[in-house]
Amino acid sequence: MKNRRLFFAFLGIAALAATGARAFQVQPYDQAAAQKAIASGKPVVIEVYASWCPICQAQAAVVEALKDKPTYRDIAYYRVDFDAQKDVVKALNAPRATFVVYRDGKEVARQSWGATEEDVMKILMKASP
Repeated sequence: MKNRRLFFAFLGIAALAATGARAFQVQPYDQAAAQKAIASGKPVVIEVYASWCPICQAQAAVVEALKDKPTYRDIAYYRVDFDAQKDVVKALNAPRATFVVYRDGKEVARQSWGATEEDVMKILMKASP
C-alpha cells in the first residue's frame, strides 16, 4: 500500500513537471490590479475582448497557444470584457479585438484586429523584455 501511494505521488509530481508553469495567466480586467502592475514597470498586456467577436475568438485561441512560452513569462495579462466594461473600453479608447501593451509604466504598443499567430506574437514580443 505504501509503495502504491509513493508511486502515485511520483506520477503526480512528474505530471506537474511535464506541464510546466504557465508563462502568464489571462486574468479578467481589474483596474486596481492592472494599474498596480503598470506602475511597477512590469510588462502588461490589456486585451479588449468580446465573446461574440470572431476576431477576438481567433486572438484568444492564439494567446492560449502562446501563453506557456517562457519568452512571455513576465507578462501580466488582463482581458477587458467589451460588453460589460464599457467604461474601461472608453478610457482605453480601444475597439474590441485590441491589445494595449505597457512597459516601464508607459504604453508602448497598440494593435487592433490582428488575429494571426504572427500578429499576436508581435504584440506579445513588445511586452517581453
